[in-house]
Amino acid sequence: MNGSCVNLENPIGDAISRVQFAPQSNNLLISSWDSCIRLYDVDSSLLRFESPNEAALLDCCFENDFTAFSAGSDGLITRYDLHEGVRYTIGNHDDLATCIGYSGETQYAAGSVDGRVALETSSRSSLNKTGYIFRCHPKSRDGRFHLVSVNDIRFNPVINGAFVTGDNEGYVIGWDAQSKRRLFELPKFPNSVASISYNHGGQLLAVASSRTYQGANEIEEPPQLFMHKVDGSISGGSSSRT
Repeated sequence: MNGSCVNLENPIGDAISRVQFAPQSNNLLISSWDSCIRLYDVDSSLLRFESPNEAALLDCCFENDFTAFSAGSDGLITRYDLHEGVRYTIGNHDDLATCIGYSGETQYAAGSVDGRVALETSSRSSLNKTGYIFRCHPKSRDGRFHLVSVNDIRFNPVINGAFVTGDNEGYVIGWDAQSKRRLFELPKFPNSVASISYNHGGQLLAVASSRTYQGANEIEEPPQLFMHKVDGSISGGSSSRT
């Protein structure tokens, strides 16, 4: 898996809270503590949309390729018409969960602040559920616990059971839910991994390397966005970043 740092036209001025690929295109939605939401066209390397808000944006998501939402620290939920370039305030938001990944209707993974990931699989035809909990930080391999917050989890949209985790020390690791094994580990990023996202075809993985305001040891530097092309390393082997 190779990758490179993305240079945005207008640099992001504060921590990235979320990156999210569009459902059917390679447009990437970016929310930030600098109170601005951005839509970046990965294929054309262009900033397609940018809208400042009154408060820090803590999360964002797509409704479809032309409509998006953000949640602000002022309690407001904002809806964006990305085609017309307009926005509407539609209400207040509740407290946010730290992170959760979702795959179809039968499998989910949840991360915690102590470095653990809980994976659960259920069947539509049965009430039985199976699952397990594991620690995903590289330094936990020696058998000792390493308490680092898991900031985001994303399932690969085309490879069943494959997902990635990003943590507060800058590690992104790929996992296979079926075999319960590690698929790959990217070289440590320069800052915390605040958010990760696969595109709809599973060929691209966006990684936001940014402080998260969770700990005193985080690096107070401008956030960076890395784009990785997913190759054969998803099924095992080594990984690299350029």
